[in-house]
Amino acid sequence: MNFLHKLTILDTVFNNVYFEIMKKKTIVMAWGGTGWHVFPIKSLIETIISEPKYSDQVKEIIRFWSKNSLEQETAAKFWDKVRFISILSWKWRRETPLKSRLKNIRDLFLFAGWFFQSIFYLRKSKTDVVFCKWWYVALPVVFAARFLCKPIYVHESDVKPWLVNRIWNKFSKQSFCGFDWVFPWAIVVGQILSDEIVPTWNSNSELTNYLKAEKKDGKPSILVMWWSQGSKKLYECLADLLKENKALRESFHYHIILGKLNEDLKQIFKEFPSVTTYDFLSQYDMWILYQHCDISLTRGWTTSLAEQKLFNLKSIIVPIPRTHDQKLNAERYVKNFNDIMVEQSKPTTTQDLHDALISLKDYHKLEILTDIHKEIWKAKHTILNEILK
Repeated sequence: MNFLHKLTILDTVFNNVYFEIMKKKTIVMAWGGTGWHVFPIKSLIETIISEPKYSDQVKEIIRFWSKNSLEQETAAKFWDKVRFISILSWKWRRETPLKSRLKNIRDLFLFAGWFFQSIFYLRKSKTDVVFCKWWYVALPVVFAARFLCKPIYVHESDVKPWLVNRIWNKFSKQSFCGFDWVFPWAIVVGQILSDEIVPTWNSNSELTNYLKAEKKDGKPSILVMWWSQGSKKLYECLADLLKENKALRESFHYHIILGKLNEDLKQIFKEFPSVTTYDFLSQYDMWILYQHCDISLTRGWTTSLAEQKLFNLKSIIVPIPRTHDQKLNAERYVKNFNDIMVEQSKPTTTQDLHDALISLKDYHKLEILTDIHKEIWKAKHTILNEILK
């Protein structure tokens, strides 16, 4: 074998290796569940599509989730770049009724079918990487990816990981966390946030003009965003406090986002001039309110807490009582940012909420000095650089 022949063989090997390293990847994203999880992944997809250093490395993005969902709706906005695949999944129900336990047994038998369904789609799409974050729908996809020896990447947003995230972490090539000390060897990146909360344009909207006028009296403004998940009693509690306490009515402006399932509660706030209610807001209007408000009455979702903290809001956190994660998230924010936690399950909830509000009647947030774009950019780029390196 002469020298030229050897050189040709080496060149061929080198090209093959280079092609394998540099070839474009097909990425599967399997996570969602609520808007706080759906919109960040939408933002992650937008980052891949809009930045050439990522889009040049990606052949296709595939979104796995259940059909007729918000996940499918958001994927449809990128129909030329993102393919949506509907799958079934198993859920472990922790409720005690017999019906829930029977469903758990049924789903254990069905899980095998959903596992093979995921294998079929992963093989058919020639998947290179699986990225997951939250909720049970992604579980068969992760098991299938493990079976096919595909690299798995995980992001855990809470202080204490959920069951499916603990399973995923055992299989992951790399895990990312919103807080430190969640998983060993994880990279702490914070929360994956949407760029839409900091738009690149300004609009002289009616909301902007209204809020400018509101600021003239110098009262703090409160953003109430308990949304729809088991929060009806909290909204009613706040309405009762406003009826009974003149200081609470006159010390603050309230901007209350009721969510689509609590629209009927508008009636209980109509008598209060200091209250403005909203059914649902665009990310642009959320950005306006984040800038305007000083205090938030909120649940313990990590994405919403992280968004509020970018805009220096003081948070009064009322965790959903039936979940462990929200209380632990709230405790971390109380410790690190001196926020306030009010527990909904206690008999003193109404008094605790009153006391928390009164303690902040003269509170005005500090000027925002953080480069918000940079903070949002940091987590997404760290994750994408690891996935595509």
